[in-house]
Amino acid sequence: MIFNNQPMLFFFGTRATKVKERKLKRTTCPYCQTKDSFVVSTFSKYFHFFWIPVIPLFKTHIATCSHCKKSYDKAHFTHEMLQALDNENRVNPVKRPLWQGCGCLVLVSLFIVVMSFSFYGVYMRSKYPDKYKIEVDPRLTLLNTDIDGLSRMVQAKDTVTLALKQCIDDDIVGGISTKDIAYFTKRSGTKLLVLLAVRDIKKIEPKNRRALIEVVEDCMRFTNLKDSVTQYYIGVEGKWNTVLVKTPTESDLGGRFADKQLLLPFYGDKPNTIEEKDVDSILVE
Repeated sequence: MIFNNQPMLFFFGTRATKVKERKLKRTTCPYCQTKDSFVVSTFSKYFHFFWIPVIPLFKTHIATCSHCKKSYDKAHFTHEMLQALDNENRVNPVKRPLWQGCGCLVLVSLFIVVMSFSFYGVYMRSKYPDKYKIEVDPRLTLLNTDIDGLSRMVQAKDTVTLALKQCIDDDIVGGISTKDIAYFTKRSGTKLLVLLAVRDIKKIEPKNRRALIEVVEDCMRFTNLKDSVTQYYIGVEGKWNTVLVKTPTESDLGGRFADKQLLLPFYGDKPNTIEEKDVDSILVE
């Protein structure tokens, strides 16, 4: 799994541990014909996460002849060996170790603790709404609204977006389908916000995705805004999240997960006091 451009390794799988040894009575080894020489070892398998037992699975049996040392798994037991094993399970059954399910108990306990804190938080916010008021930057609301405005249908009167689309259609050859790219642009004084949504961006290797930003920057140099716009705020959306961000002061070009909040300065400075009623009062010039 990859998170924040850093590899995260998870170790999980199944393991087995020996839980009991018993003799199989009234049996004959098919190989050396020695009687009553079998010792059957019972192993209990379990699923582990980081080597911590989580879920107990099933038991396996291995019979070994003490004379010739030949071993047989249960699938190769003779009829009399199977019958002897059934007799042993009735008389001297194998109990599964309790510790093999401890991880499951830990997960359940952790879930109960997390849910308890969550319900407590909901209760406290409902009882003391003023004390636990969640402040939301209204600029983020504006940005999300503009991201929702991304569209593949570009109006002819939107000359900036139209010029950008035509330029990208010419500059990007192969790899992705340019007809499926959605666009949005907005101007605020000398600042210009450019948003792209590339739904099939997975066809481009993450390390090569920053080229999309370079294409947009090159295209902007050929628009009629090149003399009046001095600050560009560029964001590229993937299928589920923002993957690239470039602003006059900061950038996030890893190509996997980018912080879209770097684009917020386009909408102005962050208000000192953020209240819900202020969302409609902060407008782009």
